[in-house]
Amino acid sequence: MSDTVPGMTVPPLATRGAALAAALAALDGLAELGETIEDEWAYVTALAEAGRTRLNTAAGLDPTVPLAPDRAAAVAAACAETARIVDPHRAVDWLSTFPAVVELALATPDGAAGPRPGAPAGPRPGAPAPRPGAPAHGPGAGAPDPASS
Repeated sequence: MSDTVPGMTVPPLATRGAALAAALAALDGLAELGETIEDEWAYVTALAEAGRTRLNTAAGLDPTVPLAPDRAAAVAAACAETARIVDPHRAVDWLSTFPAVVELALATPDGAAGPRPGAPAGPRPGAPAPRPGAPAHGPGAGAPDPASS
């Protein structure tokens, strides 16, 4: 038995506000379907609330700012996929992952790559200070400098 309905689509999302509205509607649809599992009602309600908070935080900047076309397409595709889900258990699975997918697309006002909204700036607490001249990220970050051995 298939757990999706083929051919569902979402209208184009030109701004952060339009993307947020579509994502919140998709999240509500997932929650409504998930709530049909009687034993999971409290869990589904908590997941949906956490998802709404996460989405609103990610889109917390000016909703009129245009969203980069590839980011808008990613949100639209994720929303369209949620609209195809008909299995309540699959809906619950998506409640926990869908907000993260949309959050990536809404990471910055222009949809460019950036830090996760709400993530602390700078190094994590307790992390060692970087060495002068050491790469900040990637291979070799934090590794001993072979030239100083």
